[in-house]
Amino acid sequence: MKHLIRKTPYLIILLLILVTSARAQEVENDFQTRTSITLSTKLLKNLKLDITPELRFEDSFTLDKYLLEGKLSYGVSDNLSLGAGYRYYVNKRESKSTEFDNRYSFSIKYEKVCLRFEPSLKISYTNDSDDDSNSNLLRCKASVKYNIRKCKVTPFAGAEAFQEFNGDGLIKMRYFLGLDYKICKKNYIEASYKFDYFQNELKNKHIVSIGYKFKF
Repeated sequence: MKHLIRKTPYLIILLLILVTSARAQEVENDFQTRTSITLSTKLLKNLKLDITPELRFEDSFTLDKYLLEGKLSYGVSDNLSLGAGYRYYVNKRESKSTEFDNRYSFSIKYEKVCLRFEPSLKISYTNDSDDDSNSNLLRCKASVKYNIRKCKVTPFAGAEAFQEFNGDGLIKMRYFLGLDYKICKKNYIEASYKFDYFQNELKNKHIVSIGYKFKF
């Protein structure tokens, strides 16, 4: 714990450098805020269901999108799981009519606890890139959590690559860090910051998210 506290100022400085350098570039910097609630339950011994409604706001805190997502994950073994998800979202637009769309995804995830670290690798296929284009994507996500002894806070960090099957290849990199806070046995709050770097566009995106998780 003391070692992590000593490292905290360096993490904050690194984050500030990242944001400052992004602003200094001659590129468009978009800022977005997201808030969500995730309800999680076990349907069977190895089958879990997550339901997540989410609101997304632009930098002026005007509502941009609201969506509902459902995910099923099946534990093949202690370290390996398969997942499938469906998302329905509503995109409010001022100059055009409201857009209604949906997205599905399939994934495989490997994770393993090593000492107090929990690294994971997730590969997923989706028919939509969320809000940047309508294309088939392969997403590769690597992350790590650290379980602090006798502490309700669990920090995490990672990176994700967005690879387009046809066309531009690697279109975006996402870097993120955040923390989970355990309120009580089955209640959690998650806060995170994501930085999206677009490979073929003069654009960056900064995303601040806060969510509530409940397991039952």
